[in-house]
Amino acid sequence: MPLTNKINGFEGQCFYVGIDVHRSNWSVTIRSLGLELKRFTQPANAQHLADYLKRHYPGGTYYSAYEAGFCGTSAHHCLKILGIANIVFHAADLPMTDKQKKNKTDTHDSRAIASYLERHLLKGIYIMPAEMQEFRSSFRQRETKVKDVVRYNNRIKSFLYYFGVIIPEEFERKNSISLNMVKWLNTVKLTSAQGLLTLQQYVKDYKYLREQLLAITKRVKKAMIEGYPDTYKSLLSVPGFGPVTAAAFQAEIGDWSRFDDRDEYISFLGITPREHSSGDAVHVTGMQPRCNKHLRPLLIEAAWQAIRRSPELLKYYRQHLNKNNKKAIVKVARKLALIARSVVINHSTYEEKYFELKNQKNANTQDKFLVL
Repeated sequence: MPLTNKINGFEGQCFYVGIDVHRSNWSVTIRSLGLELKRFTQPANAQHLADYLKRHYPGGTYYSAYEAGFCGTSAHHCLKILGIANIVFHAADLPMTDKQKKNKTDTHDSRAIASYLERHLLKGIYIMPAEMQEFRSSFRQRETKVKDVVRYNNRIKSFLYYFGVIIPEEFERKNSISLNMVKWLNTVKLTSAQGLLTLQQYVKDYKYLREQLLAITKRVKKAMIEGYPDTYKSLLSVPGFGPVTAAAFQAEIGDWSRFDDRDEYISFLGITPREHSSGDAVHVTGMQPRCNKHLRPLLIEAAWQAIRRSPELLKYYRQHLNKNNKKAIVKVARKLALIARSVVINHSTYEEKYFELKNQKNANTQDKFLVL
């Protein structure tokens, strides 16, 4: 039974809704005033939930939350339109007791979400505008196509190794199949027609995938130039950044001003140390496993290129080199990430002595982000 008579309404009362979303149904738990009011399963429809809340708790203020997953943010936008203040949170951010981990069901999940939401222990992730999400999907499609090309490259070489075909050294040393290697593949002889047809099909599929990858890359680059010309110009000036890396950062970050401080930004990229401390014992064990998996590899690769192109970054790398070049390159990657954000936010371009000039300019500012 509702806590307040329906005639008087529920004006000013907050209701917290935990949702465990699935393709065909949602498991829902509603809490208010520290009490669990209702648990039920409903069709996967935001309107159905909004109608239930307004019918049983008219005039209330509604809050809801669900884990980021397969349904993206479509349900989030529908809930917001219907007057429910929804957040989407990272699944790893939901606190779980040992008992909850060992008894994981849809009902338990929705109850935990509602409980932590009521106690304000859940933080929503950044939700990109639909247009930006679609641009990000385009970039991620390119990533998938790159993996397909690499997979077929490996299949062709494995096929040749299996049948004892010796690959010329000039092609063996390369990670990808060049046009010259394709021409050579067309001259390879096998003992039967079936073997030759199999190889020809592999080569045909590989060429098709390469054409698709080239078309997607051109499309992403064009969208970046036309949609974000200033950001594109700024990012290309950063040592180690090329068109693909620039598009990747814009696609994955979206709003560059959405991070409150540099630690949050660096944590998003996943280039912060992983630490286990107890008392006076402090153990640092590499980088955090949680990161943006699309950006961190590109950033590390860009850092290796940057120290070859920028004397200033090479000097910074040498200062931290010691006996571990991996740790040193991560420090360069961190510096590179801060440079990228700084040039975009300030609509500027990178030049040598950038750190010195920027620090002098912001000597009196309290903005810790700008001071490099």
